[in-house]
Amino acid sequence: MTESLLPGVLPTLASVQQAADALSHKFSPTPMRYSAALSELVKVPVWLKLETEQRTGSFKVRGAYTVLHRLSPEERARGVVASSAGNHGLGVAWAAHHFGAPATLYVPHDAPQVKKDGIAALGAIVDDSASDYDHAMVLAKAHAVREGVLFINPCLGEDLLAGQGTVALEILQQRPDVRTVMVCVGGGGLLGGVGAVLRDLRPDVRIVGAQSVRTAAMARSVAAGHVVEIVSERTLADGLAGQIDDDALHIGQRCLDEIITLEEEMIGESIAWLHAHEGLTVEGAGSVTVAALLNAARADRSLGDGPIVAIVSGRNIDTSRHVALLERWADVV
Repeated sequence: MTESLLPGVLPTLASVQQAADALSHKFSPTPMRYSAALSELVKVPVWLKLETEQRTGSFKVRGAYTVLHRLSPEERARGVVASSAGNHGLGVAWAAHHFGAPATLYVPHDAPQVKKDGIAALGAIVDDSASDYDHAMVLAKAHAVREGVLFINPCLGEDLLAGQGTVALEILQQRPDVRTVMVCVGGGGLLGGVGAVLRDLRPDVRIVGAQSVRTAAMARSVAAGHVVEIVSERTLADGLAGQIDDDALHIGQRCLDEIITLEEEMIGESIAWLHAHEGLTVEGAGSVTVAALLNAARADRSLGDGPIVAIVSGRNIDTSRHVALLERWADVV
C-alpha cells in the first residue's frame, strides 16, 4: 500500500506539531495503559492509548479544536456546521463553545442519545433528521452553502487531521519503542493524522487498521484500488459508518500496512471484554482495535511485532446498549 498521495491530503509534521502546541494549553496527554491480559493473549506487549479519557470522550475534539483555533475571529463569529455520527459533533460543539462560535450539528436520527444530548448540552443546535451518516453530511454541506458558514468535515481537512495527528506524537513520547500501532478506521481522519506522523518520524512502525464488516468502505476500497460504495447498515461501530472518497482512499493507501474487518459479534464481545478485564467503558468504534487483537489471538495470528499500541478511540455508548452487551457476553469474557 505505497501509492502516492494526493497533494494536501495529509498534514505536514510541522502542522501537527503546531496543533500539539495549541492543544497543550487546554488538554493533557491521554493515558497509555499496559494491558497484561491482552499481552498474554497475543504474546507481545500491548498498550492501550486511552482516548476514552479525552475531553468529550473521544479523540475527535483534537481535530475540532485545531480547526476552530486556526479560524479568524470573524470566521468564528459566522459559525460552523458539521455532520457527525456523534463524536465529531461533540468535539465541534466543545470547541465552538470554548471559542464562542455558533455551531449546528447534523447527525443520524439513530445516533446514540448520549452523543446527541452531549452536543446539545454544549450549546450547539442538533438536527437529527438525517436517515444515516451520509445523509447527515449532505444536509450539513447544504446548510454551509445556504448560510455561508464553514463546514467542518469529520474526516478530512489539513487542520482537522493535524489535530488528530497529535495522538501519534503522544504515542511516540509515551512508548518510543512502539513497533505496531492499531487504529480504528472509518473515514480516515484518525488514520490520516496518525499515519502522517508515523510515516514521517517512524516509517518502521507498522500501522494496522480495524473496522466493522458493516463499515468497511476503506477496507473494500483499498482492496479494489478505487472507491467502493457500501450499504448503510446498523452497527455497534456507529462512529465508523459512512462512505469514503478519493482523498480518504489515498489516506488508506498511504497509511495502512493492513486493515482488519470484524464481525458485529466480535465487536460486542470486545466491548464486554474491555469492561471485564480493563474496567473501561468503550463504544463499538473505539473497541475495534481490541477486537482485532482478540480475534488474532484466537487464530494464533500475529498482527505485528510488539510493543503494540492499540488506540481505544472513544467511550460514548448509550448505557442501555452497554448494559445489554455486558449481559450478553458475561459468560464468555
